[in-house]
Amino acid sequence: MLRYGGAMIDASSPSLDPGSLERELGAALSHADAVAETVVPILRHVLSNEDNSLFADEIVARIRGMVRHLAVQLLDRLETAPDGGFPGEHAAGQVAQLSDHLLENDALVRHVHALALEFQLAERLHARFGGDPVLTPLLQAQIASSDPDLAALAMRFLAAQARHGQSQRRMKLPLLELPGDHLHHAILAMQAMETGASSEAAEAAAQGVRRDYDEAATRLGLASLLLARMGADATEALRIDHAGIALFATALELGSDLDRDSAIIATHESQAVRFALALRSAGARVETVRDQCLALHPDLEFPEQFDAIGPDRAAALLASGSSLDGF
Repeated sequence: MLRYGGAMIDASSPSLDPGSLERELGAALSHADAVAETVVPILRHVLSNEDNSLFADEIVARIRGMVRHLAVQLLDRLETAPDGGFPGEHAAGQVAQLSDHLLENDALVRHVHALALEFQLAERLHARFGGDPVLTPLLQAQIASSDPDLAALAMRFLAAQARHGQSQRRMKLPLLELPGDHLHHAILAMQAMETGASSEAAEAAAQGVRRDYDEAATRLGLASLLLARMGADATEALRIDHAGIALFATALELGSDLDRDSAIIATHESQAVRFALALRSAGARVETVRDQCLALHPDLEFPEQFDAIGPDRAAALLASGSSLDGF
């Protein structure tokens, strides 16, 4: 049996021809969509009401910490510290108000949720497979590359990944590490705050954030640049135990129609059908797809008939599913 988000596929049934398998995968993908669409509304309720029953305490705490840290950094930009004070000493009510504004943006909530899941998965993979969770075998090979530009880029990503791990342990998220569209929404939330600051001050703060921002220098920007520089060798990043979750998720984004946050969320058991189809659409061999699914979900029973699903067909099945925008 193959269980994908509560749906069963009887992999042993002789009547399960490729067409039947596609229908079963489509039904499982629809179920995964239904699960995905409920997550942000439920998560927002949990974050607002201290009700952690549906999400692990660690995930909820990490999301709260990251959003609060973003709010503090935005207030640092917006407000002039009083004489003798330091940036970051803000009224608790202001921090809470701006945090609430930030949580109103579904895409931002989804992003910080994905970051929390990414860190949790990195810790879980480290416990299971061992090895350095930051200096992975793939990254180590790029640092040792004879191409000096590739090696330098790999070193920059290594440093960014190490800083990211430290931030996650402190439940923080540097403002300038946000993807550009999320940073834009964060700036809008800051400008909408009623702090007593003039509109000119708010605009100056916004311009300062934009001036200091370099998306290519962020951790996620460096990951994309590194994989692009690797060329055809970037397919090696589609092995999660070899590349680590950070580069794996970016490689899956670049090779499939999933955005990176969706790629992270697809590692959850309820999204396993999306995970398998995304890997296949990215060009991964069936054996690689099976190995990666089992690396994440050891109890999963993978159907032999999956080899009938080629990369183009996997991409079409993914495209025919519902959007993940609500996740």
